[in-house]
Amino acid sequence: MNIAILYSVPTRRAKGTSYLVAEEDTVISAKKIAAALKTKGVTPILVALSEDSIKKTIRAIRADLIINLIDWTGRDLPLSLQAMKELTDCGILFAGATKDNFELVDKVAMKKALDAHSLPTPKWQVFRTGKESVSPLFMYPVIVKLACEHCSVGIEKTSLVQGGDELTRVVRDRIRRFSQDVYAEEFISGREFQITVLEKEHGPRMLPPAEIVYKPTDSAEFLTFSERWNVDDPLYQRSDTELACLLPNQLDMFERISIQTFMSLGFRDFTRIDARLKSDNKFMILEANPNPGLDDDELYSMMISARAVGLTFPDFLWEIVQSALRRQG
Repeated sequence: MNIAILYSVPTRRAKGTSYLVAEEDTVISAKKIAAALKTKGVTPILVALSEDSIKKTIRAIRADLIINLIDWTGRDLPLSLQAMKELTDCGILFAGATKDNFELVDKVAMKKALDAHSLPTPKWQVFRTGKESVSPLFMYPVIVKLACEHCSVGIEKTSLVQGGDELTRVVRDRIRRFSQDVYAEEFISGREFQITVLEKEHGPRMLPPAEIVYKPTDSAEFLTFSERWNVDDPLYQRSDTELACLLPNQLDMFERISIQTFMSLGFRDFTRIDARLKSDNKFMILEANPNPGLDDDELYSMMISARAVGLTFPDFLWEIVQSALRRQG
């Protein structure tokens, strides 16, 4: 079996920003996936996708299956959607997000979908101009995020705000600097989790959740882009990821809501759901990720969850491959 690993390379725009490291991570992951798939007796084919040759590159692929690592976001998101259309039309089976799923990379679209299916998520508001009236329903603090970015791009210390005037200032700053919509959501201060859902033969199953555990500091419990990616930041990687310790009733609630989310949003093969658990034991979805990265890092939440059920990185990838192959009938 030939399996193509289709991965996006940084765009010209991304190369001119201070966020390039988050884009280069996709290239590294693609090579790890190729090495892992070799151990399963298949022939991996690395296919680099550039912004200048989307149609040509995808239509030239000759493989039995494609692992999709397209990861252009922000102002480059239209390129991802263009690539997803070509991928859908090329006639080759591919694993992971559909084109419709991929549109939920836009966090505003994702939040609307969560609301439409009555899935629990913090109160939120989108801002397109910065002149909108702030919702009077917010309970502060509120955190400001970019609508179409990933990997904490645009998350800074000033992203957490305590009132309406401060919120307006930060919103206008982000719109000016990043030229895209932003949204604000109530900041949930409880325990933080990353939950992997894997589609098995008899339906989606939740793997044991991973928990983000923050080291004691004076800062609020969320990571800025710098803390996540900049090795020179004094608070670099001020959190650890570990297998969560949850009560049986909490696990049941996590599984029920996570699988409901997977099915309601039409996801397939696998996904990662980022969530927090409030002090009153209410489960809140921060993000349902239709296109999470795949990586063998020992602190990567999806692999922590996979190893908890005895899956190695090649095994986890093979589960995704088998899920995709089942769609062939």
